[in-house]
Amino acid sequence: MPYLRLRVPVLAGLPVLVSSMVIAAACAQEPPPSTESPAAGNASAQSAPPPATEAAAPAEPAPPPVDPAAIVSRLAHGIDLSHHNGTVDWTAVAAEGHTFAFVKASEGVDNPDTSFPAHWPAMKDAGLIRGAYHFYVTEDDPAEQAKLFLETVDLEPGDLAPAVDIELIGHDTQPGLAGRLKTFLSILEQHYGVKPIIYTGPNFWDQYLDATFGDHPLWIAEYGVSEPRLPIGWDAWHLWQFSGDVAVPGIEKAVDVSHVNRTGADLGALVIPH
Repeated sequence: MPYLRLRVPVLAGLPVLVSSMVIAAACAQEPPPSTESPAAGNASAQSAPPPATEAAAPAEPAPPPVDPAAIVSRLAHGIDLSHHNGTVDWTAVAAEGHTFAFVKASEGVDNPDTSFPAHWPAMKDAGLIRGAYHFYVTEDDPAEQAKLFLETVDLEPGDLAPAVDIELIGHDTQPGLAGRLKTFLSILEQHYGVKPIIYTGPNFWDQYLDATFGDHPLWIAEYGVSEPRLPIGWDAWHLWQFSGDVAVPGIEKAVDVSHVNRTGADLGALVIPH
């Protein structure tokens, strides 16, 4: 309330009376304090609906969990190929009884396979258990080779573990090949969470590498024998490429064929579980 000062003639008995009358008049003119919020008297503010919000898009259902044992139980006969094998009808390949396939994804440090982008989703659509492999160039930097593969291949739970094909020695290969190969394998294992599969031949391996890789799944290539010979370092094989140049319906050119070892090997090591 404002303080009021009035000049009043000083008459006997009147100053106090006049001051009291002025103060009472000022109080009568000031409105009583409101007990409502500032918006309470604003009818438009009270009746306006809240601003509309867009409905949230329904979340896509999560994919079913992968059962590695169920996938392993399906592994039987399979093939591997690259762009050199021409066009592929993956539905026809599956209908022929092949349950898995590896396709080449990359080679060396700068050579992705041109057919991989088309093969990769088509294999899945056809219901095949799919895998991808890198052709290792013994003269090239292992970290750069791993980088090319990782940039090319997006493996999912239920796919086969990444595979490295090492079967030829380059003319300019420097000493320390085993150490460089371990660098390559370690990078892939750290990224995908599984030990990569090693594809090789027993004669090549025994000549150029050593016995310190036996904890990796083995994909052995040897033709014309009743049982493949194990390279140094392994006591069992997981996959055996037993024949090459086989005509398969749905594939333009002949391919290599393999089957799995149903005894003596942990086939769960072949599958990315999660």
